[in-house]
Amino acid sequence: MKSREEFFKHYVVRNPIAHSLWRSFECERFAKEKLLHPVLDVGCGDGFFTQAVFKEKIDIGIDPDPVEVRRAVKRGNYKKVLNTGVGNLPLPDSSVQTVISNCVLEHVPDINAGLAEIARVLRPGGRLMMTVPSEYYNRDSFYQKLFEAAGFNQAAQWYNRSLNHVFKHYHVYGKKLWAKKFEAHGLILEKVEYIMSRRAFRVYDRFLIAAVWGKFLKAFCGRWVLIPRVWLPKVLLPFFRNTLNEQDQKGIVYFMIVRKKRLAQRSKKG
Repeated sequence: MKSREEFFKHYVVRNPIAHSLWRSFECERFAKEKLLHPVLDVGCGDGFFTQAVFKEKIDIGIDPDPVEVRRAVKRGNYKKVLNTGVGNLPLPDSSVQTVISNCVLEHVPDINAGLAEIARVLRPGGRLMMTVPSEYYNRDSFYQKLFEAAGFNQAAQWYNRSLNHVFKHYHVYGKKLWAKKFEAHGLILEKVEYIMSRRAFRVYDRFLIAAVWGKFLKAFCGRWVLIPRVWLPKVLLPFFRNTLNEQDQKGIVYFMIVRKKRLAQRSKKG
């Protein structure tokens, strides 16, 4: 089982530092779970994440960005990649056993339509494994805390709104509200854990501006960095080791396991 440090070293060669730090926590947690096939990856992007985490091929990946779909096809770790959003899945009812979604559902404007489609294609008893920002995302960023410490509360609120606007976060909820939304679609929140410590989030926030250039490169060149930085992990890891290994009871990201109700459960409730 790979550690967060190993995932960080893998990511930072070809990705911005902030992005690599965030993904390290997600990769390490997803890697602990066994996939039951068929597997659907909602919001697969270019496929770098699933290639890093899972040894086996994923059955189906979907993404609304046709450019990312082409990159995912080229990467070769999906049996099939479809250019579509989660609100309109071209899949039969009860056709997948596992759905994975890594920091995607917070970006879906119509979350109810997305959850309804996930519930439809999941088999009874099937699982949705997902990450989304937790409620602490709106409380603990580095610059937000800095503004608050200086007494600039309006600036702190502006920075928080700006983060959510730039990253198109439509849904930053606590676990009770997520559970309520799942329940409305016949889904049960079985397990929820905080991952990525608040301190790690503040470190991430300090490196976020440096990732802007990488965003332009990704858009125009298809990669976050022009040349893989094979030397960078050795330089950075001594400074990031404590941050990567820190545990926190209140983290910035939720890892959730959600199960579709079995037919017996639904009829019993009815």
